[in-house]
Amino acid sequence: MSRRHPLHLAIALVLASCASAGFARDAAPPMPGPSPVDLDTMVVRAQYESQLRAVDAKRSSDAIQDGVSADSMGQYPDQNVGESLSRLPGISVTRDQGEGRYVVIRGLDAALNSVTVDGIGMGTPEDGSRAAPLDVIPSESTERLTVVKAATPDMPGDSLGGTIMVESASAFDRDGRSMRLKAEASHQNLSGETSPKAAFNFSDVYGGTVGVVFGVSWQDRDYESDNVEIEYDDQFEDVAGGRLLPLEMQQRKYTINRERTGLNLNLDWRPDSDSQYYLRTLFTDFTDAETRQRNIIPLGEGDIAGYDGHSWQVENIAADDFSRRLRYRTKEEHTFTASAGGMNRVGRARFDYQLGYTRVRERVDDEVEMRFEYLGGEDMAIRLGPGAIPSFDVIDPAGDDGWLRNAGYGLDRLVVAPKQVDDEALSAKFDFTWTGEAATWKAGLLGRWRDRDVNVDEAEFRRGPEIDPSDWTAAAPSFRHGLFGEGLSSSAMRDWLRGNRDAFSARPQDVAENTMISLVEDYTAAEDVLASYLMATVDVGQLRVIAGARVERTQFEANGWRVDLDEDGVLATTRSSASSSYTSVLPGLHLRYDTDGDWVLRGAVTKTIARPSFGDISPRVSINRDDEEVELGNPQLDPYESINVDLSFERYIGESGIFSAGVFHKSIDGYIVETWTDSDAQFPGYEVTRPINGEDAKVFGVELNWQQKLDFLPGFWGGLLVSLSGTWLDTEFVAGTEDRAGETFVLPLSSERLYSAHLGWENDRLSARLAAVYRSEYLDEIGDDSRYDLWVAPNTQLDFSLDYSMGERWSLYFEASNLLDEPLELYQGSPATTLQNELYGRSYAVGLKLRF
Repeated sequence: MSRRHPLHLAIALVLASCASAGFARDAAPPMPGPSPVDLDTMVVRAQYESQLRAVDAKRSSDAIQDGVSADSMGQYPDQNVGESLSRLPGISVTRDQGEGRYVVIRGLDAALNSVTVDGIGMGTPEDGSRAAPLDVIPSESTERLTVVKAATPDMPGDSLGGTIMVESASAFDRDGRSMRLKAEASHQNLSGETSPKAAFNFSDVYGGTVGVVFGVSWQDRDYESDNVEIEYDDQFEDVAGGRLLPLEMQQRKYTINRERTGLNLNLDWRPDSDSQYYLRTLFTDFTDAETRQRNIIPLGEGDIAGYDGHSWQVENIAADDFSRRLRYRTKEEHTFTASAGGMNRVGRARFDYQLGYTRVRERVDDEVEMRFEYLGGEDMAIRLGPGAIPSFDVIDPAGDDGWLRNAGYGLDRLVVAPKQVDDEALSAKFDFTWTGEAATWKAGLLGRWRDRDVNVDEAEFRRGPEIDPSDWTAAAPSFRHGLFGEGLSSSAMRDWLRGNRDAFSARPQDVAENTMISLVEDYTAAEDVLASYLMATVDVGQLRVIAGARVERTQFEANGWRVDLDEDGVLATTRSSASSSYTSVLPGLHLRYDTDGDWVLRGAVTKTIARPSFGDISPRVSINRDDEEVELGNPQLDPYESINVDLSFERYIGESGIFSAGVFHKSIDGYIVETWTDSDAQFPGYEVTRPINGEDAKVFGVELNWQQKLDFLPGFWGGLLVSLSGTWLDTEFVAGTEDRAGETFVLPLSSERLYSAHLGWENDRLSARLAAVYRSEYLDEIGDDSRYDLWVAPNTQLDFSLDYSMGERWSLYFEASNLLDEPLELYQGSPATTLQNELYGRSYAVGLKLRF
């Protein structure tokens, strides 16, 4: 699939010049860089130390990268991995229930990144996407977080957005025995709940050659969120013209318990300076138990009256269009990675090798939702007023707000939605390095064998025993978006279902559709990747040139289902299978100029790929002949391919300060989009949806970053630390849908502006920090026309932390997050039409840290 490109010629010339130099003389001296800093001789200052480690790693790197490092206490300035990474230039996060889950690099979807844990590619519990969640990894189990934005040929090629490298600690990172203990209590003001957290880490070096690191962390967090969602449509276009009016409002109250456990054991044996052997293991357990209470309010299901452009009334609404729903589910995600390997030097040669295993599993075995409909005997009406979240007043002939009381509702249906995902991979890699006269040569092989098994089910049961939901009535929940009415107890629902679940069944006309839904997203897949690379590093004075190429061969096989539901409700099912293979040639050229002073200039031209999502390439076929709709996977999708150009200028200020400016451009070929058409040759007259390789996409961006300890200032002011970064993005692509033919769009998840800043102060005993992250709005989903496009509104996160040392061994700390009480907000078409507004409130934590 590779095409000839001038970059191939440039790399070939560099490699040829390296070969002609021979291997007879001594190796070139290392590039100048900052002198090693003995952290153990310094006063422990967490912010400064973390910043010092990160800046040192960036300067010594051959790749273009940014990173975050833990301090000597093994702590990060933030509470989780995603939040820490969001403070780097060009990085943003997408959130789940207020917590950073997926990392977006330079405006590109998290599914286009690769994530490694101690050098092993991490799987994902997602059923269709390749995006790896980072909220499942406790920050206490890691030592360094690095985002590689322009990789060298010895790094993974499937890193179109970038590579996130999560590294755990080695005992040789620390001096002698170290034991660290952390205990914390956090409080969320929205729920009023206080939650515990604890962590313990031990490391030691025995006999100067054997290192042991062990860590365990645990958190049990209870919290809530208040959510309102509004859907807009043109059901009243005869009166409102082109303006979309609310069709439905949902009030959602979430009660959540998230428990995280992390275990890591790392062993090192370094018998001499030329030999190293290691074992790295990490296990995480993430359990998310969630109760969702939901009110469905039909704002557009009747006849409109009295419309004046600002307010109106909807009349003749059937009472059973009002609904109350109660859902409970427990999502368990387990991640295990293990790698064993070593390094040996023999003269000028170096050998590195590693075997790896990773397993990611998700189980949602107990998801149930009871749906109730209002039993009022007469039609109802709703008065609506202006606002991005429209005000409303329900006119209920039953009076007394009966629609808010459980006693007025009866059973509509029971919905169950279990899901199981297994993602397992074995890997092996070998690297050979030869340090020659004028060049260092490096070559390597990698194999990764990955298997996935996905089972996504959903079924509706409308036949069952009579239920009086008032038997499950709980106290009315606090709800910041208005009056919610009586609560429903999920524990009462689950207790009742234990004795009555078998009494439910599907209506005969629903059996086929239940089967169809339960099969169409199921698949098994096997993906094998074999890679090799060759690269050379040449130092010419202060200039370092790295040139090489990586070749990756991908083979993919999958099994899925073809389901065909005819006009009479008869379902035909057959197994489907597909396979594909492709070879990607990925050249790379890096230049680094390190002056005698404190300037480093870098440039890179690279080619990277991103493999299609598993959901897109699964061989699924869903045909609904009554609705004349077809949904297809596309196993023949090609990977995304991108030519990337990066330039950066770095000015190092003292030991821990830096000012950097970067410019980058990505030209992405074959950007995958989901299209629909009603003129498909295989299904004429049907609305056919399938993913395809669309037209090119482009990303252009500028990154600025400044961070420094102001120790040149006198007295108190010398304890200040400042950090400012900004990223400006310009992206575009063509969606390829018939309704939006010829239109260009910004890339989904791409914010045009990203800013972060923090102001800190610390001395021998006290460390304080105020930190902010801002991202502008981004496109989330493309609709039938611009009025239906879904956008995520701008967001600013403001956090504060304070750490006070009570003595040589222990300290107290206080943290406050989401101080601005910013919601997650989405809008449809325009900020004047809020689609979703979810509030999380502020959170506070106090804790104790001990070190022995």
